[in-house]
Amino acid sequence: MSTKKEIKENPKIVLDSLSHKTFDELWGLFIEHHKDSVFTKKLSKIYLDRAKSKRDSIQIANGYRMLFEINVNNPKVALMYTDSMINVTRNVKDENYPARAYLLKGYLLQRLERYNEALASYLISKKHAEINKNMDHIVALKHNIASLKTILGKDKEALETYKKNLNLLLTQDTVHKFRSHYIATLCKLSDSYNLFKKYDTAHFYLKKGIATTLSGGVPHFYPDLLSSYGVNSYFRKEYPTALDSLKKSLTLSKKNPYTNVLVTYLYLGKTLLKLEQEEEAITYFKKIDSAVHVSNYTLKEREAFTLLIDYYKKNNDKGNQLKIMEKLIKLDSSFTIKYKKLNIDIVKKYDNVKLIKDKELLIDSIKSQSRMMIYKSWFFGGLIFILISLGYFYYYKKRKATHERLRNTDDSEDKKVRKTKDIDLAPELKVEILKKLEEFEKNKIFLRNDLTLSIVAKKLKTNSTYLSKIINIDKQKNFSNYINDLRIEHCIKLIKEDKRFKQYSVRSMAKEVGFNNIQSFVKAFYKKNGCNPAEYIKNIDNQ
Repeated sequence: MSTKKEIKENPKIVLDSLSHKTFDELWGLFIEHHKDSVFTKKLSKIYLDRAKSKRDSIQIANGYRMLFEINVNNPKVALMYTDSMINVTRNVKDENYPARAYLLKGYLLQRLERYNEALASYLISKKHAEINKNMDHIVALKHNIASLKTILGKDKEALETYKKNLNLLLTQDTVHKFRSHYIATLCKLSDSYNLFKKYDTAHFYLKKGIATTLSGGVPHFYPDLLSSYGVNSYFRKEYPTALDSLKKSLTLSKKNPYTNVLVTYLYLGKTLLKLEQEEEAITYFKKIDSAVHVSNYTLKEREAFTLLIDYYKKNNDKGNQLKIMEKLIKLDSSFTIKYKKLNIDIVKKYDNVKLIKDKELLIDSIKSQSRMMIYKSWFFGGLIFILISLGYFYYYKKRKATHERLRNTDDSEDKKVRKTKDIDLAPELKVEILKKLEEFEKNKIFLRNDLTLSIVAKKLKTNSTYLSKIINIDKQKNFSNYINDLRIEHCIKLIKEDKRFKQYSVRSMAKEVGFNNIQSFVKAFYKKNGCNPAEYIKNIDNQ
């Protein structure tokens, strides 16, 4: 692979040699020399021209992606290349395209603050990514949609998404492969925990994120992590550390104009106020005032305006106080109108997708169950008809003898029934059955999905009558409730102790703990806990 020195000294020789390299080798060169804009532009042209000559749609899309990467800090130009990627891969079936093109387009639209268009692009990408089971894209999409929720102030929902993404990355052992996603998730997690005043947790993820980004080749999200570290240090009352981190973040952010410097300005000002440097602090709040307008205002910047209002009020500067108040009222009003549609779209087009999927699973379950019931009805109907016919024939033939026998035994049968209800167990037998039940619970045999009273009685080497009576008296419940309660208790234990289990669908949870269908599981769970599984998990996570 060519070195930077070789490229600089002999650009024509190096570029001529590229004609013999494969597409993968060309892409490797592009990544290696991504900071050399002159070389990468020439390289992308060679790549794209060759791809077009071969009429290879995927490689043409990759060529446009090179141009996208070169122009990523000029979103309006880069946006044209995402459209080119979409057009050339519109009718192809590939693991990466057209999902990647729509994902990159959504990313640019989000940076341009065209949030509703960004969401629409993400949703198209999500559809293709799920069809191809492309985890890279799925994680990135969930992350980006969660960031849209943060803009709307839906911080709890965003936090849940970031936590699930982190668990997915860790459990799939894909941290190295999806390094940038991993670092971005750590960064967003720390921001969320700062918002919820869990500063030690935020600090933990920030240290991990900074260590990870500095240990690799590309320092992904380093300015953002430094900014978040400064915010966290502010809340931890470590003001000199906060000042240092925030100023470093600003310096690095100059190289990336789309890093969110407004939050950095806000906490720089707040930190300086704590250090009793009010005049310098106000300069940062004024920078926010100058930079923020109707199209880019979010709730994150609001505090800067209230602090300016307080400052002008204290200094009896009524003119500027009124000016800032009027601007804030206008910003708040436009924000409400602007993001109302985004909020509706996220709820309707994104949040409801999971609900719809669960509904479809439920419908499939009901249909499957209904078909099974129809087959069983026909089978048992025919069987009953045959048995009734045989019974009637037998009864007709033997009715005289049977009539007499039944009359003589009625009294004795009644006595047997009464005796069964009032049966007394020997103490040693009761202890023996309870001990077997204890082993039954310990060995988690209740997780089998084919259990009946008679099956369990047979397994415990006792009879159904004795077993039923002991469960009724000692467990204070019938057999069905006893088994269901054991399964739900085990389910709750898994939710609390197994991170992967928490990510299961309702259907998978039900199957894992021995239920044959979703309805029975949800009904038993609600009866035991007063809420459904999703609500229970949400409550646990929020504690």
